[in-house]
Amino acid sequence: MPPRANITDPAKLLPPILRLLEQSPPDAYSAQQKARTTAARLLASAHYDSAIQVLFGSAKELLKLKEWGSGCDLAVYLVQAYERGEVNVTAESKARLTQLLALTTGEGAWRKKLVDSAIKWSADFGDCPGGDPDIHQYLGELYYKACCKRDAAIMLADLMFQWCHEGAKDPGPYACQVVLPYISLTPPAILPAKTFMQRFLSLLSTKHPEFIMSSLTAPAEAPAVPTEVSLTISETLNFLQLAILSVQRAPAEGVSGVQARGTNGGIGKDWESLVRRYKGMSAVIRDEGVQEVGPKRVMSIAIGADPAW
Repeated sequence: MPPRANITDPAKLLPPILRLLEQSPPDAYSAQQKARTTAARLLASAHYDSAIQVLFGSAKELLKLKEWGSGCDLAVYLVQAYERGEVNVTAESKARLTQLLALTTGEGAWRKKLVDSAIKWSADFGDCPGGDPDIHQYLGELYYKACCKRDAAIMLADLMFQWCHEGAKDPGPYACQVVLPYISLTPPAILPAKTFMQRFLSLLSTKHPEFIMSSLTAPAEAPAVPTEVSLTISETLNFLQLAILSVQRAPAEGVSGVQARGTNGGIGKDWESLVRRYKGMSAVIRDEGVQEVGPKRVMSIAIGADPAW
């Protein structure tokens, strides 16, 4: 008899793995090992798409059962399959990772391993050297929901500090991925945005004392909100601090654009002037990706139309 052909169809390979999880009790270890063995065989024969589907389906079901270790192990293997298959960053490839991230737990180091792998892959196979903006934003929202607002902002600052190699890489793009989504919320999340910047700048200045040149105090609308602005050697970080202060002046819900503008243009004029000034000083601010996640929604309330970038 001729040798039996290797099966590569995920529709035939996945069911035997998932049946191990339908037992009572589920056999998570055997399912993980079978998924790994199957994926390794598929990758060795360059059936990358099939391996990816097997790993994704298996990891998702394991995580649903709260088998964090086994599920995250397969999720990280999925990212490795992306890398071996040279899978580019697309809506589909990102969606698999965000679905798995949504099922992970914040306890232990499992989620962090998957996060680190996802960011590295998106930096290597996407358009942004600091990692895909959509993945960064999703992670920000994930941590924001998982923790209280202030603690989530501190956690994000620590992560971004690690990802910019403690300031060895330009920290501006990393800070943008946290601050701009915060101030784009309705209403803007001013306190988390400021908490993030304070922590991030503190970490940078501790590692690089020359990073902060001087400090100044801006007038506050709420006494409980810190208003110190640290002038740094990064024009992008200077822009973000001033952007937070500008958006802090955004009108309350229900206030019309005409009322918000006032006689001197109000927040809309401030924002347009700020963007115009820093676009010429920071390549990061000129980037379309940064502009797309900027607070257009907040600004449209203030000036009655989308802001001119």
